[in-house]
Amino acid sequence: MSDGTKVIQKSALGSDTTQIGEQNNYYGMTAEEASNLAIKLFMDNFPRLQEEAKKIAEERAEELCKNIVDKLKKQGKTNFSEFSDPDIQYILNKSHQEYARFGTQTLHDLLSDLIVNRINYDNDYYMKILLDEAVEIVKSLSEVHLNYLSLIFLCKETRMNSINSIDLLKEHCEYICSKMPITNGIESSVPFLYMLRLLTISLGNADEVYAKKYNLDIGKVKEILPLAMNSIPGDYSLTPVGIIIAIINIHNKTNLNLDFKIWIKSV
Repeated sequence: MSDGTKVIQKSALGSDTTQIGEQNNYYGMTAEEASNLAIKLFMDNFPRLQEEAKKIAEERAEELCKNIVDKLKKQGKTNFSEFSDPDIQYILNKSHQEYARFGTQTLHDLLSDLIVNRINYDNDYYMKILLDEAVEIVKSLSEVHLNYLSLIFLCKETRMNSINSIDLLKEHCEYICSKMPITNGIESSVPFLYMLRLLTISLGNADEVYAKKYNLDIGKVKEILPLAMNSIPGDYSLTPVGIIIAIINIHNKTNLNLDFKIWIKSV
């Protein structure tokens, strides 16, 4: 089409494919179109509310959607056609509903990261199922629950190559406990997390795990561990959904960089 003819054709719900000449090609859905579609979907399907509550719900939907789109754009994404997929629309709408109801910053951060990963792993069936389940669960978790999940994960599932002495282990444990503090509620956390299917059987108390992992004296390890670490249940570790939530919480609160796929293998 060397004459500069403009052709517009539909390619996805809420988007146009525009081609002018042979130079400018755009396929899919823009970030703005994706946001508008997601917010409209949410407002059309959310229960009818009084005007003030409706305004708050819409503001929260816009806030969450903007954060999701901004994170995807930072990753270099330019085509947002996934937002027109019924599967993505369902879980995106679910996240909007939960944030509209509860509105906490922690839930906002968790849901935005979960949806970003849900879009990124859209071709991985197993990860899709796990991330969908995580979106359903996170609204039920307090800061204590989230931090406890993360401490259990770091204790039982990771090994830091930089740790080769009791002092370095002490420094590491104090750092993660300072970033993810647990001041109360430890006793009730284990049965609650187990009820939500975030824990699975895996033997070993924190002092035993760390002593074996770093070849350190178990007595000295027990002495230097913060209370929250010493309370980690010896008979439980995390399920795959628990791992996903724990890692996202760790990303949001520490400088540790962890990749889901190291611990979660597709089946």
